[in-house]
Amino acid sequence: MNNKTAWRTHLGLGLLVLVFLVSAWQALTRGGARANDGRTTIRVGHWLMHAGMREAFDEAAREYERLHPNVRVEQIAVPVRSWGAWVRTQLIGGTAPDITGQLGLNEEQLSRHFLPLDSLLDAPNAYNRDSPLAGVPWRETFNDGLSAMRAFNPNSGEITGVYLQLTSLRLFYNKSLLRRVTGSDRPPATYAELRALREQVDRYNARHGAMLEPLAGCGPYAQFLFQRLLPSQTQRLGIELSPSRNLHLGLAELAELMLEGKLDYRAPELRSSLELLRDVSVLMSPGFSQLQRDDALFAFLQEHAVGIVAGTWDYAVFVRDGKFETGVAPVPFPDHTDPRFGQHVLGPIAEAGGGPEGMMGVTNSSPHPEIAVDFLRFLTSHRMATRFTALSKRVSAIAEIPPPPDAPGLAPQLEGEVPGFAIDYQFFGASHAYTHFQRHLYSLLGPGGGVDAFLNDFERDLPAALRRDMAAHTGRARRDAQALDARIGIMLSLPPERMDMAEIERLFEASTLRQTAYLRHRDLGEP
Repeated sequence: MNNKTAWRTHLGLGLLVLVFLVSAWQALTRGGARANDGRTTIRVGHWLMHAGMREAFDEAAREYERLHPNVRVEQIAVPVRSWGAWVRTQLIGGTAPDITGQLGLNEEQLSRHFLPLDSLLDAPNAYNRDSPLAGVPWRETFNDGLSAMRAFNPNSGEITGVYLQLTSLRLFYNKSLLRRVTGSDRPPATYAELRALREQVDRYNARHGAMLEPLAGCGPYAQFLFQRLLPSQTQRLGIELSPSRNLHLGLAELAELMLEGKLDYRAPELRSSLELLRDVSVLMSPGFSQLQRDDALFAFLQEHAVGIVAGTWDYAVFVRDGKFETGVAPVPFPDHTDPRFGQHVLGPIAEAGGGPEGMMGVTNSSPHPEIAVDFLRFLTSHRMATRFTALSKRVSAIAEIPPPPDAPGLAPQLEGEVPGFAIDYQFFGASHAYTHFQRHLYSLLGPGGGVDAFLNDFERDLPAALRRDMAAHTGRARRDAQALDARIGIMLSLPPERMDMAEIERLFEASTLRQTAYLRHRDLGEP
């Protein structure tokens, strides 16, 4: 073993020992939950390390401590790359913070490790006195009435957390650089205008000896862009193929059509999606899929790219670190006049309120759940939500709070058409088909590649991957139905005065839907 290898080995062992010691210390100090000065300590664990967020949490903690001198609030911020492993380890070990973020957790984990909040949500939030939300039930102070949080537990229907903010995808652009390249700082309004930026940048580079790119890109953010843009090509088809005529084609229904030979990637809409995927990729530098978020943000902030398609959570970074004025615009979609990609579109896709961000709840292992719930109320009060928006420059999930005044374009676009369906099977089954899709992307996006080259490689083994995913999907549906039936049985055994018939009916409906999903697709799964 050479010195370099030995050094790496010892470093790895040292890190493992350090992690063990920290976890052991947390477990040993967890039970008392008392600060050295006798105050009760509650801990808040999250992954929200973007610009302004830790400062906002710190301000909220100090303000809560001022109102409650007997309480100490401790913030534990974990890098998002480590979050998944960290939070699962903490939950399983019973050492999770009193209030813990819920990013990446599934329904089983949420139900097992977090307190249901439903019974607490109909009372007003006491911290909203003297605000526009005074007297309003806590549930109704959120823009969507917490329906997004209920959606995380579709089987139980329980609400096991709240969330702080809403996020969307936006085109951020360097106004001065865009003006130098195009002669105007007006951002692209359609996909055709965005695509034209490639030729405009190439001409600018040739004239000035520069090496600009139209968009700074990386693997994760490119995936966000693809997921936002490509469903424009399947809008009409999704409505036509929707089995329940609800304007939506689910991934299981898409897999069913594929496995039964009723649809394939040679269909004009799906082929157009693949062509759009290849087309938009040329706006980013070669090798973008190997880059990470920090690489893309660095390229944009160093003015190596005119723009970047990123989450609204990054706006504060651009304002803080950019030496230029950052513009904000919706992600441009193909319109009806687009000669290549306009045939199948209905129009720009509504954002339906935006995606929930900052989801967190009170863990079952918290020694002081009443204080933890109270701090959640404080965090989501009108006053503190306003401060979070000011410090983080993000859109609040709380009603009556406008977006940051310097960036109204961050607010979700509520008007628009329904999305089509994605074509990569992300989040379906056990992700076999999604992994298969990603594995063969090189033949679509690489030099000399194209749609035909991709399909020749991809379609051959797709049915086997879909059958494995369908088996995972139906197995989960069956387990869900069994769990719901068990819960219904328990509720039916209660005395009549304690029965909640509305909840029992809801559970019956949920069980029927899951059983139907199992029976409908079980024969398409792996033998």
